[in-house]
This record gives sequence, structure tokens and C-alpha cells, in this order.
Amino acid sequence: MYALIQDELKNCGNVALGVVCHQPLQLLFRDCSRMNAEEQRFVNTGLSHIDFLIFNKVSKEPMLAIEVDGFHYHKDGTKQAERDKLKNHILEVYGLPLVRFSTNGSGEKEKLREKIAEITA
Repeated sequence: MYALIQDELKNCGNVALGVVCHQPLQLLFRDCSRMNAEEQRFVNTGLSHIDFLIFNKVSKEPMLAIEVDGFHYHKDGTKQAERDKLKNHILEVYGLPLVRFSTNGSGEKEKLREKIAEITA
């Protein structure tokens, strides 16, 4: 996925975009005032992170969160699915777009290309 993201960032022609792996939520959301107590605990564990984060290299502004979900590990009813819901809500509240890819999915390149086009439009 990292190689695919790097390739798509090169192909989009926007040299100001970069990507980091495993961005801790704790470093991304220093202002937790819009979160409830459960979300704050989740963010401040130090273990919660974004799999990949596309950001503006000039302004350091986060632009797009990318999550890669294991099919069995993230299915409904699991603890991970509950954590995913928390993360989804936090990202929504803070206005950070999210795209999730399943490890058994397809069409990742096209979906990623569309999302990059959306955030750079």
C-alpha cells in the first residue's frame, strides 16, 4: 500500500503532498476538546494510529487518512470494529477525510486516485 500511495502521489503531480506510515492519533489530534471521554482515552493510549497519512509538506496539514483493514480482524462485532468506529467518528469531527481499504478488496489504485483528486481539487 505504501508503494501504491507513493506512486499515486507522484502521478498526481502535486509535489507538496507526502505520506507517513503509522501516524499516532495522539500527535495528530493535540486538541481533544471536540472528543468525548472515550474518544480522548482512545487517542491518548499512544497505541492508536492512522495506517497512512497524506499531508501537505509545506503547511504540514493532514489531508487524507488511509486505513488498511484485515478482513477477519475488522469485521462487525469485533473489538477492532468498535475501535474503527471511534476512529471514524474522530476523523469526521475534525474534518479529516478517510478512505478504508480491505485486504481482500480490489480497485485500490482507482479509489486512491479518486480520493487524491478530491483532496487536491
